[in-house]
Amino acid sequence: MKRVFTLASAIAFLIGLPVAPSLAQTLTTEEIIQQLSPPPKTRSLKPLRGITIEGVQREELDASVNLYINFEFNSAELKQDALITLDRLAAALKDDKLARLDFLIGGHTDAVGSEQYNDRLSEQRAKSVKQYLVAQSGIEAHRLLDKGFGESRLLDPEQPENGVNRRVQIITLATPEQ
Repeated sequence: MKRVFTLASAIAFLIGLPVAPSLAQTLTTEEIIQQLSPPPKTRSLKPLRGITIEGVQREELDASVNLYINFEFNSAELKQDALITLDRLAAALKDDKLARLDFLIGGHTDAVGSEQYNDRLSEQRAKSVKQYLVAQSGIEAHRLLDKGFGESRLLDPEQPENGVNRRVQIITLATPEQ
């Protein structure tokens, strides 16, 4: 995974200060496509992880990407710089390699705040991302499932309050023939 650092974030990293996730990583459309492309069809001993959304069980494939989408503080309102990342995601989802697949948009928070608050906020943020992709980019709504995970799937469980845990994860879902 490619990391692009600004001078300020590189200095902060070198002297041990936390680097904001939004500054730490920028993915191109092609990198998003590569990470969301399903693995080759082989017999695997590793079971797929399932998720139930609105009473329907779907299987998560081992293909996902964590995107750092900036929102207004304590809000699900997308910041302007988040739109650039979402436009790259939309272009990837429209690419021939991904155009026939469905995706889970998972909202995640850090462990700051109550569990109930984080669950609600992560759900609202996942919905905001879906709404943007559908309304502004023309992605078919039926291809996108949204779910808030709150603080239940921390990216860095050793540091539950770290900003790296605040993210939107896009997960490729298995189709019935997979």
